[in-house]
Amino acid sequence: MSRNDLRARDLVRRYGGLTAVENVSMDVPRGQITGLIGPNGAGKSTLFSLLTGVEQPDGGKVLLGQRDITRMSPDARSRRGLVQTFQVPSLFPSLTVGDNLLVAAENRRRDYAGGLLGLKARGRASALAVVDEVLDSLELADIRGAVAGTLPTGALRLVEFARALCARPDVLLLDEPASGLDAAETDRFSALVRRIADDGVAILLVDHDVDLVFAVVDQVYAMVGGRVVAEGAPDVVRNDPTVRSVYLAQGPLASKSTSAPPPGGVSPPNGVSPPLPQPAFPAAR
Repeated sequence: MSRNDLRARDLVRRYGGLTAVENVSMDVPRGQITGLIGPNGAGKSTLFSLLTGVEQPDGGKVLLGQRDITRMSPDARSRRGLVQTFQVPSLFPSLTVGDNLLVAAENRRRDYAGGLLGLKARGRASALAVVDEVLDSLELADIRGAVAGTLPTGALRLVEFARALCARPDVLLLDEPASGLDAAETDRFSALVRRIADDGVAILLVDHDVDLVFAVVDQVYAMVGGRVVAEGAPDVVRNDPTVRSVYLAQGPLASKSTSAPPPGGVSPPNGVSPPLPQPAFPAAR
């Protein structure tokens, strides 16, 4: 099944005198996982909003395959195969897991089998079949009848991911998908993301968990001050002097392997701060 990729070309977003995104170009190829990293305030969230259509750029364009989708609404983009998950799961809390997934499965208008599922889309019966197949594939069938609002964070994250798959994406944008997951849940999620990419979906992963990003991505873009300062294979970006210097100045991005400071912010002895830690980059895979 041939799917579209996602490309950004010279995107610009300004807020008054502040340029939040400055001439950013990015390729999110089909069948690969692309990572986006950077310190707080780097422009990642604004770029994500430009790609999803939540915000409109002041310059540049967004392409889904050969189609210019720069001025399309988020809903129109979703129906054409650009699907996102959210930092805070946006499920309907009073609906069951199965009904939440059915809403997504019925939202996609084109007659498209879903390369992950091998099904022929024909109305509600097909949408139900898609839901069944996704639930089975993600081992979530046992919570199909559970009310979404009663689920713990880890389960909610997986259901949000399942709902995105029910929309049969060509491109999947994942916004902080590992937030709130423990180490075991993160490992499971990483394996699922890898499997979906191997089936031909283009995936953009934005997450502060650098262990997750560098463990699963095929390529990485690093943003600082609204600009892309490094791009390429994970080991190339990991060792880029600009990226390393920024992480040293800012402190490493939050990671499950990084110890958090004690509550209350206890002052160091003699009022002298300890030296900044080295970036918490995992070894190249």
